[in-house]
Amino acid sequence: MVVLYRILTLLIAAAFIVGCAQSPTRPAPERQTGDASESVDGARASDRETDRAEGETAVEPVAAPSAEQAKRALTIRIGSQSFVYEEGDHVVRTGPISSGSDGYPTPRGTFSVLSKDKDKVSSRYTNQLGMQAWMPYAIQFYGHYFLHEGWLPGYPDSHGCVRVGEKDARFLFERMKIGDLVSVVD
Repeated sequence: MVVLYRILTLLIAAAFIVGCAQSPTRPAPERQTGDASESVDGARASDRETDRAEGETAVEPVAAPSAEQAKRALTIRIGSQSFVYEEGDHVVRTGPISSGSDGYPTPRGTFSVLSKDKDKVSSRYTNQLGMQAWMPYAIQFYGHYFLHEGWLPGYPDSHGCVRVGEKDARFLFERMKIGDLVSVVD
């Protein structure tokens, strides 16, 4: 009975770890440098960053105005599988994403943050164990589409949501407010 209890506990823990990530459909491509590292203002990410560990996202200090006073905007770039977060005219953070796969496209357009839920559980999709998928740090931007923490294989692989890494998900969840601009572009 104790063994059965331990196995059940491990299965439940695995379900939460897996979240809404589905099994990869193809191997992740090598990270490419080039236009994907260029920000909205035309400056290259490498020109703004110094001594960053590989895989760590860009964070640029922002001078006045305060985060509450500055206009916050998130741009999700489907083509480069990346995001750019701005406050006012300053690029504050950039990073990788995984958007909707073939058959489950992420909608393009200009939206706004509709709701936020730190411990969101999907009402539509299940994980590999058949349990409702966990979507931590969820930011709803359109209908049933969310930006949330999830697995990043390096290519579009979700059911339409926008997945970001854990540190980026926490950062965006803390900074973005209801009504902030979210643009999804090719």
